[in-house]
Amino acid sequence: MTSESSFPRGGQTGRWLGIAGIVFLFVALRWNSYDAPFIRDEGEYAYSAQLLIHGIAPYQHAFIQKPPMIIYSYALANLLLPGVFWAPRLLAYLFVALATVLLGYIARLEFGKGFALPAMWLATPMILLPGIDQFAANTEMFMLLPLLATIAVYLRSRHRGHCPKYWLMAGILGFTTFCYKYTTLPVLGFVFVVWSVEQWRQTHDARLLRRSWLAAVLGALLAAIFELGFFLAHDGGTRLWECTVAFNRYYAASNNFATAYLWSRFGTFWSNWWILFFIPWAALLRPGPRVGFWLGMFVSAIFATGASGYAQYYIVVMPFWALLSAVGICALASCITEWLARPARWPGCLLTAAIVLLVLRPDVPWLTCPRERFVEVKMSAFPFIGSPVVARHVAELSSPDDFIFIAGSEPQILYYAQRFSRSRFITVYPLMIPTAVARKYQLEAIADLLRHPPKLIVSSPTPNSWLWQAGTPPEFSEFLNQFLKQDYVLVGGYVTDKEKGHWSEPLATNQVANADLLVFTHKPAR
Repeated sequence: MTSESSFPRGGQTGRWLGIAGIVFLFVALRWNSYDAPFIRDEGEYAYSAQLLIHGIAPYQHAFIQKPPMIIYSYALANLLLPGVFWAPRLLAYLFVALATVLLGYIARLEFGKGFALPAMWLATPMILLPGIDQFAANTEMFMLLPLLATIAVYLRSRHRGHCPKYWLMAGILGFTTFCYKYTTLPVLGFVFVVWSVEQWRQTHDARLLRRSWLAAVLGALLAAIFELGFFLAHDGGTRLWECTVAFNRYYAASNNFATAYLWSRFGTFWSNWWILFFIPWAALLRPGPRVGFWLGMFVSAIFATGASGYAQYYIVVMPFWALLSAVGICALASCITEWLARPARWPGCLLTAAIVLLVLRPDVPWLTCPRERFVEVKMSAFPFIGSPVVARHVAELSSPDDFIFIAGSEPQILYYAQRFSRSRFITVYPLMIPTAVARKYQLEAIADLLRHPPKLIVSSPTPNSWLWQAGTPPEFSEFLNQFLKQDYVLVGGYVTDKEKGHWSEPLATNQVANADLLVFTHKPAR
């Protein structure tokens, strides 16, 4: 299936208008959210980057579950635009833009010129998911670029002849993708297995295949030296392994991952994007030999979600879903042009426009609402809006040499205030999720606070900051209540009143119950 035979080429003017439209859509999808307060995942990455910039190993001094590439990305953003807290979002959006261009290149390489723009038009809104969930600079936003670059190198090899240099580059890019998120392994594995089988069928050269795999391994080793070397040099990678592998085994077995979440997420997609469940099947009207491969990529990406309850895990599915939908659009357009018995560009353009509008329709209220309203609605259930305000007071109440502790899961406060945590547990999730190590981690956190009491403790009373569950060990919460009562004084807090928040110092008794964040200071020594 190629555009030359089934989908008429567009002129340069039409092509540039299409690209300009994608750029406009890209901006429209992000204009009111780029400078929204950090969510806790972003705060976790930003604080870890803050440690890295100071030459401090994050996994030793910040319990973070993600592999190191997200930390490097945030550090790069902060170095490029120091003092601009939303710089990582700009960098993430750049990564997504480049990944979208790569998807267009992949579509053109696989199917022809007429397939690139429909794939790019669809991918742009799909990556943000229904309800504009993905405005944050999460791991998946960054991960798409090296993932699609790995696939592009494989496709380039298919067209330019099998050469170990392509495998070398794919090894580097593939390992970089893996170091953004380990769950991409099913997608990467599928690509390399298919690549190996195709190369063997075409060449029957076992020596070439061995050289190709050795090149891929060499590329992965080179990437590992650059991406893991800092952590290996500090402690042999012990803490990296503990946080990103050992603990994630427990985390994957928790109630945050279940088939019910997968069905629920696709139920949301169905209610918002029902058209995308049908349009890819139109590819069967003009079946091509490579559609099966992309269907396999789509299925592999679903496995890569881990049936998570978190929306951002499904970003990895979107490029492949968009590409299959683009193939379906072009197949339908080909049928229409055959029925018309003359070449015509308008069927493909009209179909693409109609489907993109249907995809966008549920999110139009989010696209048009003011920035303040977007933040208010999206973040009112979490202590994110008050975090910058509280961080300013934390900075005023402490010196850069003072350590603080966040009793909750709001590490963005550490980043905003440019202060360091007394404990490596910058979120309490490892302490709260019922696992075989939860009690051990609770005792470690207790020992950290007793050994060197922090100058300030910021406590978040909101339940979603603690993730209490049945089976959560009670030791830490019991200790914290007593510790604050005996050794700390309540200074003030961020109070929510009729959906509006403000800092109050001191807090009246009736305000404590409405506070999202409370700030305690250590009692002076007697």
